[in-house]
Amino acid sequence: MPDPQHADVHWAGELFTLSPLRVAHWARRRTLLVADMHLGKPAAFRHAGVPVPEECTAADLARLDQAIQSFAPDRLVILGDLLHARTARCPRTFQTIAAWRAEHATLDILLIRGNHDDRAGDPPEDWRFRVHDEPFADPEDGNIAFAHFPEAIERADGKHVLAGHVHPAVRLTRGARSLRAPCFLFGSRAALFPAFGSFTGTKVIAPAPADRVFIVGDCVVAVGPKPGHQPSHHSRPTSARRRYPGLRPGLG
Repeated sequence: MPDPQHADVHWAGELFTLSPLRVAHWARRRTLLVADMHLGKPAAFRHAGVPVPEECTAADLARLDQAIQSFAPDRLVILGDLLHARTARCPRTFQTIAAWRAEHATLDILLIRGNHDDRAGDPPEDWRFRVHDEPFADPEDGNIAFAHFPEAIERADGKHVLAGHVHPAVRLTRGARSLRAPCFLFGSRAALFPAFGSFTGTKVIAPAPADRVFIVGDCVVAVGPKPGHQPSHHSRPTSARRRYPGLRPGLG
């Protein structure tokens, strides 16, 4: 029986189940998909003299455990930014991640390098992550490719691209009240995933009329812009289309 907290989306001829844990499950490939984990970000902040507790790294991995238990995937794909910075490579953070990996020793883990991974460096070899530059796909992935930047669609040989990087969110308003919520966005050829890491920010975007948007809270809910909606003053469409093809920033 379908979980009422989840939302199913058919895209690029495939079925994806979106979870309020900020992950998606690709049924045919038994694959769990996450983006922008930014593990070790508290350690990086403490290195810079900002007192931040470490517990959110362990809490994020515990949330990932919940998703793995729920979907029982064969493969985990991380759409970039596993580690936040080189200063995140501290013993306590690495011990926490290594212990988590040991608990999931048979899980195939694929990391697509993001901009933070370029600075932080690849995971240690004994973690047994497969690490690739974008865009990348295993042979059985068909018309789907994985990336960190949505611009990778320009180099994906016509494939549909699952991406992160943007930390997308929408702003929902009702009268004087406003709510900013992370979201999934599925466009014509690129899909954006919310940042998985709990110690991360968001970027408000404005979907194109044909885009499908799913906000993430206690459950995943499909939303759409009101008829006649115009992008707000928060950002400018021209610059965003240049950086993120098919996307428009700001949703007032």
